[in-house]
Amino acid sequence: MTSDTLPYAVDAECPLKDSELAVLRKQYESEGAYVGVQTKFNYAWGLIKSTRRGDQQHGVRLLTEIFRDHVERRRECLYYLALGHYRLGNYAEARRYNEILLENEPANSQALSLRGLIDDKVAREGLLGVAIVSGVALAAGLVGSALWKGLARKR
Repeated sequence: MTSDTLPYAVDAECPLKDSELAVLRKQYESEGAYVGVQTKFNYAWGLIKSTRRGDQQHGVRLLTEIFRDHVERRRECLYYLALGHYRLGNYAEARRYNEILLENEPANSQALSLRGLIDDKVAREGLLGVAIVSGVALAAGLVGSALWKGLARKR
């Protein structure tokens, strides 16, 4: 992904400061059982931008609740659900939510940029996975060969 397309998906790589997240958390907690949907959304947004995996998971849970319970907020939840799953490394889920958004808004620059980031990450991790599997297969082959030669000598 080139740097000239990154600003559209800037949320993917720019974490929120702890102090900023604390403000969102305080507002969310102050509303208690009657938390407003906008406050919940803002807090979920902050959580997925956190560098802590537990926060990101909590943010995805909150966004999922909003997506499920507030039909009028689904469109804005789609991108952030895709982003949250991307940050968690759940690329299939990230792609699923992002593609739903792109079906309805094919020119959405944030979603198009995020699609590129997801594709790049999947390709990179796919190559890493192939390298790991190849390395394991090579090691197993060497161990198997050594064992086979050892058995052949005993005969």
